[in-house]
Formats: sequence, structure tokens, C-alpha cells
Amino acid sequence: MKRLQVVFTDEAWSSVEAITSQANENFDLGSISYSDVVNELVLNAKIDVKTLQAKHTDVRRSLKSFAAQKDIDIDLIIKPLSDLKGKPQKKRTSNSQEVNNV
Repeated sequence: MKRLQVVFTDEAWSSVEAITSQANENFDLGSISYSDVVNELVLNAKIDVKTLQAKHTDVRRSLKSFAAQKDIDIDLIIKPLSDLKGKPQKKRTSNSQEVNNV
């Protein structure tokens, strides 16, 4: 068995709590913990890797990567970058924002 500390978004944690409550409701023959639910979700969830990568793509890092290439087909990168621009960006809590606020 391996122990790992993870951080859940509020929405993800609400789902874990709801599933755990539902699983324990009228279940008198045992009990189901949060860990049991998370393990089951990890084992049985089908994840689309491309979607996951798109959600966590850093546009700045992508631009730097494209700029470092010698022969760039600009038409090839416009659509993916436009798609990334249209998706909601994850919140940043970096030191650079803290420095700007000082």
C-alpha cells in the first residue's frame, strides 16, 4: 500500500463526499471511507489524456517552445493556440504575482 497526499478542488471533494455518503447510506455491513472512494475512482475512471493535457497546457510555455523551433508552420500552431485561448485558464498562485502586488 502506498500513501500519498493529494489536493482536491472544492468541486472534486464535494463529489468524493457525496459518493461516500451515498455508499454508506443504509449500508450496515461495513463502512466505506474517502480513501475507498478515491481508490475506486482512480481504478475505474477512464481519462482522456489529450483533454487532460489541454486543461493543463501553459500557453506561455507553448509559445516559447514554438519560438525555439527553426521551421515553424504558423498555420499549424494557430488553431491549437486559439483553442487554448478559448479554454478557461487555471488560477495562478506564483511568486511573480506576489512580487507585482508589493
